[in-house]
Amino acid sequence: MKTSTLLHNPFRPALACALLLGGFMTSHADVTLRGTVGKRTIEDNVVIAPNSSAVLKGTIIKGNILVKQGAKLVTNGARVDGNIQAEGAALVDLKASSRIEGDVQAKKTRSVLVQGSTRVGGNVQVQEATAPKKVHALLVQSSVVDGDVQAEKGTGHVKSLNTSIGGNLQVVENKNGTYTFNNNRIGGDLQFFKNQGKGTITGNRVKGNLQSKENSPRPVVKKNTVEGDTELE
Repeated sequence: MKTSTLLHNPFRPALACALLLGGFMTSHADVTLRGTVGKRTIEDNVVIAPNSSAVLKGTIIKGNILVKQGAKLVTNGARVDGNIQAEGAALVDLKASSRIEGDVQAKKTRSVLVQGSTRVGGNVQVQEATAPKKVHALLVQSSVVDGDVQAEKGTGHVKSLNTSIGGNLQVVENKNGTYTFNNNRIGGDLQFFKNQGKGTITGNRVKGNLQSKENSPRPVVKKNTVEGDTELE
């Protein structure tokens, strides 16, 4: 039988290294964006300055995007060939068939939304989200994520709906939110550990294991198709 173990901090090393140790290095070639940017190609890395907003409409970014403290990024049919990384940002909203070739990584950020037929070629990783109780810390809806979807030690709602996830869906040690995972296709495991708040896990197709442990209260788990083991505590 297939088994899987979730480490105490399943993605912290990768996220910490990317955010803090040079996954995005600022340089004189970086481009700072504000306001609405249309259909143009930017060959360099992009920075969204602190407390500013940028909307990318059909824009092509050849490098990475760094969203700084209090900043907001909206992609509307944009393409990013690198990663999107947010530190203390207010919003990362990827929609309208945007394409992100790399990872989407956020630390101490209010809200990350991946929706509207967007595709992420890497992972979506959210750590220590700061959303209020009735706000989405992470929403992945009607999209494709080729890697993992992970949320750890944050506040606010965490939801994955009608999405294809190539890797694992892992939600660990979050609080003050509701957690809804409905009608997803998951290529790896679905792991829901040590969360505080109401949870619903229904109608998912899981190639790996479905594991729910030490949550308060216990989530509603029903009508899932699981090829591996189902472990509920």
